[in-house]
Order: sequence, then structure tokens, then C-alpha cells
Amino acid sequence: MPVQKNRPEDHPDIDPYRRLSASQAIAYSRCPRLWYYGWERRLKTPLPPQIIRGNAAEACICRVMRDSPVFVSGEGEDQMQSPLDEQGSPLWDSEEGWPSPSMEALEQSLWPTDFETLSSWAHSRARAHFEKCWEEATSDWMANPNRKGIIEDADPEECLNMVLRGVDLHLIEVLGCLDTGQDDLEAWRDGGSRPYWPAPDGFPRIWDEPHPSARGAGEEMHIVEAWEMARPWFVDPDAAAFTQTSIHPDGWFQGEYDLVYRWGGRTRIVDIKASIGKGDRSHGYIDQLRMYAWLWNKTHGDSEPIDGLEIWYLGAGDPKSVTVPSHEEMRQMEEDLFQLYTKIRKGSPSIEECPSSPSPLRRFRPGGIADPKPVEDDPRARCKNCEYSGICEGSGAASTTIQYDSLQRLGHDWTITAIDAIQTRFSAVGEVAKLAKPTLNEDGTVDVRFTLVDGWDRATIRPHRLGGPRRVTRSLSEGAMVRVDGALPSLWKGQLNLDLDSGSSIEIANEGEVSPIVEIETRISVVGRVWSIDAYPDGVSVKRWSVTLVDTSGSASVVAFKQFIPTKAASISRGDVIGILNGEVGEWAGRPQIKIGPGTKVVVINDEAHLAS
Repeated sequence: MPVQKNRPEDHPDIDPYRRLSASQAIAYSRCPRLWYYGWERRLKTPLPPQIIRGNAAEACICRVMRDSPVFVSGEGEDQMQSPLDEQGSPLWDSEEGWPSPSMEALEQSLWPTDFETLSSWAHSRARAHFEKCWEEATSDWMANPNRKGIIEDADPEECLNMVLRGVDLHLIEVLGCLDTGQDDLEAWRDGGSRPYWPAPDGFPRIWDEPHPSARGAGEEMHIVEAWEMARPWFVDPDAAAFTQTSIHPDGWFQGEYDLVYRWGGRTRIVDIKASIGKGDRSHGYIDQLRMYAWLWNKTHGDSEPIDGLEIWYLGAGDPKSVTVPSHEEMRQMEEDLFQLYTKIRKGSPSIEECPSSPSPLRRFRPGGIADPKPVEDDPRARCKNCEYSGICEGSGAASTTIQYDSLQRLGHDWTITAIDAIQTRFSAVGEVAKLAKPTLNEDGTVDVRFTLVDGWDRATIRPHRLGGPRRVTRSLSEGAMVRVDGALPSLWKGQLNLDLDSGSSIEIANEGEVSPIVEIETRISVVGRVWSIDAYPDGVSVKRWSVTLVDTSGSASVVAFKQFIPTKAASISRGDVIGILNGEVGEWAGRPQIKIGPGTKVVVINDEAHLAS
């Protein structure tokens, strides 16, 4: 099955947001520090306009593959939109909303009759879809505050040519099916061979009626039948991102295939790349496909082995074949990847555990062909174009980080805290009051609420909104003296709240133990360079402003909601040095977070334009 979902409750020890992926494994192999900055610190790299080409090309090719020459003319409108649930995943198990069952077939005289007319129809469909796909990809890039470069660097004509190349590569598959796919033909014509995860074609999962293009038993396969039978599984172009992933049976690894061809009783995985395949990335693409073959094997056993792996470099020539790993290689891959998962995802490695040790920069020619001179001579060649070189001490590049101890602004001298010195979790000892009966949830967390009393000071103890604690003493009772550890502080109308999640606990306090509530710091001031703008309110779905700040010591996120979004937000750009004064301490996904609320000030110290002058 190209999509394999797991229930989170089946693997309670696996954080679904910290699974390993092929891109992470490849990044770590290139340089452990590269992975650390990108995934542990979550420092987003800027998006160049070339990303438009990749997104538009894949979306357009998939829309062409989803079309049927039986239902849609070459110049017709897109009629194949899939119904989606609230998360953006196709409603495969619903019979409602799917277009194909209610569509009337075109007159047979309008169907392609041979390979030449089918190619003409497919190219027409590509051109019919392209403008919308290009506009959507461009709009997404333009709306991303983390973009870099100019739109003129994205060439729509180049992208359209890549789309047509991808369509031609699929047509070669169709021709192969026409020549050798006879064994599957009668089962397909009967309508009884639809897989559990069908290729997106406008029909629901359960659909056993013969396709309108199906001919009579014993007749030769028609070119249109070959188009329908050869259609690969692919990510539905209407689906939301990451809704069609495949997850390891044990829950710790996930990936998402581009194309999975299944005609002729052979299963082949294809990865689409809107590039010419020149450069170091081509080596990573080989590793990625081999990991996908291993993941497929883990989710299917030996019942449906992978027969082939290919990379389609749409800017080059023929597909690049990749050797399918042997069973022994897959066994070793499983062991190595699980060790890597345990090292970098199950825990939170420090920067010292992820050294700056780049692998040699590899050479490839167009089409992903290895260069006779396999690696660059300079062992630090990879660092030259690394987006993190300015913050990585091992790159040899000049540092772009900054560090303030204090800042004079708004008539006040503010003490500035280094980001790595921010404390996000606290302990407190006090007496239990106003205890609500604890509730044990199905996922093993405890819904526990009470007031912690420490002399004149009070704190409201409650579960975190993303899930409560698992470690709560059974001796918890009204009037008991307890110690709350790993609590996340927040303020609401002047009242201190201590939110408890899976990293928190409640134990009976030792006699005489003291950890005063009054010493919990909820406010902080930081100064850093804006590494990325992660969210900007659009008046529709995004209702927050969020940036990532970097100083010499580390990184943290800054977030503001609704009325607390600063008026300066519209003028703050990547690279600016800003101060968040009197912000509220928080934590998000294990990283320090500064919340902008009442009394918080945002000041611009230097902007990128000034720094560049």
C-alpha cells in the first residue's frame, strides 16, 4: 500500500512529530551540524524562486495523470477534483463527492485511437492545467515571508517543458502496458482489480463497475485502456501536504512516494525531480529511493516486492535507474536508521553531539550521472554554500551572530538574556488546594487540576493543552505537600499557571523541601537576528505573527496572536536585529518561545537594509 497510517496510541513512546525521514538521514550524512540546525533548532532556510518550478511541475504532471481521455477533452476544464476531509485528506471511504461516477463519457469518436493521438491529448491536458498550477505555486512562494530572490528567476517556459517531459515519460509506461500488460487486462475490465489504495482517478475506493473504456472479453487492449491501467499511484494534487505518507510499522520512520507504478504485476517507485540532476544532491536522491524501497518492504513484507527504482530528472534525458537494495542491505539499513532515530529523534541531542563535520562534496553530471572525479578536493567545499555557515563555528566563514548583555530603549536599561540561558520549565513546592478528581485518560495521561499554595503565593496547576502528564503520584490529595517538576509557566489575568505535559511530574515533597513559586520567572528580554519569518497573518487561516531569532548562543521562536501582533511586524525582515522586551517565557516543541503579550515591546535595532549598506 503506498499509504500506511499508524494509530498514535499503538506506539505511545513515539512522538509523531519527531519521526525520522529520508531527508533527515541524508542531511545528517552530509553534516551532523546541518541536520542539527535544520531539524533540532528548526532553522528554516530561505526559499528560492526555483521551488516554484518543482511544485508547479509535480502538481501539473499529477493532474494530467489523474485525467481520463474518456471523460475529459484535451482543452476541457479540470473536472476531477477529489473530495477532502477537514485535514485535507481524500475521502476514499465515502461514495459522495467523487466526480467520475456521475460523469458522462465522451463520444468514442473523440477518444484517442493510437499512441500519437493519446500523446497529443496528454500534452493538451498539460497545457490546460499548467497556468493554474504555475499561478498557485507562484502565489504560495510570494506569500511566504521566508522567500529570497526575484520572481523573474522562475521561468514558466522551462517548467512547462519539464512537465511535458514528465508526461512523455509516463506515456512510455502506457506504451509498455499496451505491449505487455495483457495478463491484467480481463480482471481490470471486470472492475474487480481495484487496489485498496487506488490511483487518484475520480472514483472512490470501493468501485467495482467496469470502466467506460473497457472493451469486451478477448479483444485487444485499446490505447485508452492502457492509459487507465498504467496510471500510477501518486499524491492526490488536491490533498493537503503530508496526508499521504507511509509510516514504518513501529512508527519511527515515515516517507511519501511520488509515483508507484503497479501495472504488469511489477511494483516500481519513481521520484520526480524538476532539475537536470547535476550536483551533490543527486547522491542524496539515490539514498532516498533506496530508503523508500526499504520502507515499502517493511510495510508489505515479501508479498509485494519492489521491482525497480527510478529518478525522473525532468530537465535531463532518460530516467535514472537505481539499484534495489538486497534483503541483507535492507536489514542493515533498518539497523542503521533505527540507531540514527534513537540518537537524533528519540532524544534531543546537544549541538556538541552534532559536530560540524561535512562529508565530501560529490560531483554529478546532468541526468544524475556520476562524474569521473567523484569529490571536490576541498574538504570544506560543502560549507561554502551552506545557509548556516554564518552561525556555524566550523565553517570557516565570518560569524553573523550577535549577543547583547543589555539594551537601552524606551527610557529603560533592559537586561538581555542569552537564548541558551532561557529557562522554560520550573519546579515548585506547595500545598494542594481545590483539587479536582484526577482523571486517567486512554492515552495514559492524567487530567489533574488544583491550586498550589506556597505561603501568600498561588499557582494554578492544569494539563497542557497538547496533553497532560503521565507521572502523577497516587498519594495526591487535598492538603498534601507536593513537588511539581518540569512545569511550563504562563500568565492569565495576573494569575500564574503551571501547565503540565509529558515532560512534567507531580511527586510528594520531601520534608522541609523548598522551591518557592515566587522565584518562577515568567518574563524575559532577548535580542537576536531574525533568522526566518515563520508565520504572518493573512486574514484567513493564519492569525499569528511568528519569527525565529538567533543569537550567538542559540535560537528561539517568538510568537504574537491577534491584538498583540506588533505594528512593526510588517516592516521586520529576515536578517534584522530586533529586541523582544518583557516577553512571556514559553516553550514550543522543545524549543524556547517568547510570547508577545500585554506589556511586551518589540524594537528594531538594525534592519537588514542598514546592515548591508
